[in-house]
Amino acid sequence: MKAFLILLTLLFAVPARAAVLIDAQKVENIGVFDDWTAYVFKNGKEKVCFVSSMPLKSSGEYTRRGDIFLLVSHRPNEDIFDTVTFVAGYSFMPRSEAVLRVGNVKASLFTVRDTAWAKNERTDAEIARAMDKAVRLTVKGLTVQGIETHDVFSLKGYVNAMEAINRLCRQAPRPQR
Repeated sequence: MKAFLILLTLLFAVPARAAVLIDAQKVENIGVFDDWTAYVFKNGKEKVCFVSSMPLKSSGEYTRRGDIFLLVSHRPNEDIFDTVTFVAGYSFMPRSEAVLRVGNVKASLFTVRDTAWAKNERTDAEIARAMDKAVRLTVKGLTVQGIETHDVFSLKGYVNAMEAINRLCRQAPRPQR
C-alpha cells in the first residue's frame, strides 16, 4: 500500500508523458535502511529511483490527516537527480509555501494540492547535501483550513538508502563542498 501511495506521488513528480507508463507492479523495494526505504521503478528504458520515509513525529490541531512522506528521487533518463518531494497528507492552503529545515539549510517549498517541492534543482541539491550530514529534517506547512502542521523526519539510514539508488541509477557522487 505504501509503495502504491508513493507511486501516486511520483505521478506528480514525473513529466506527464511518463505518467502513463507507471505501473504499481513495477515498483521494486530494494532495501530498508533504518528509517528510509529505497525503491526502483523500471518500465522499458524508463527508470525512476527513489527513497522515502514517514515522519517520526507530526503535530498540529488537525482532526484527520492522510499519509505523510518525504521522498528524494532520481530520473536518470532525464538527467534529474535529488528531487525532494514532501507529501503532506492534506491539501495545502492555496499560494502557501511549506518550510523545510535541515542542518543549516532553510528552504521554502512551493505547494500544489497535497505536495510540496523545492523551487529549483539547485535548492534540491542543497537540501540533499544537508540531508547527508544531518540527523533530522523538519517541514512546516499550512492546511487549506489554516492549520499549521509540523513534521519531523529522522535521517537515520538516509545516506545508505541514497547509496543504493545511486548505484541503480548510475549517478556520479555529489560533489562535496
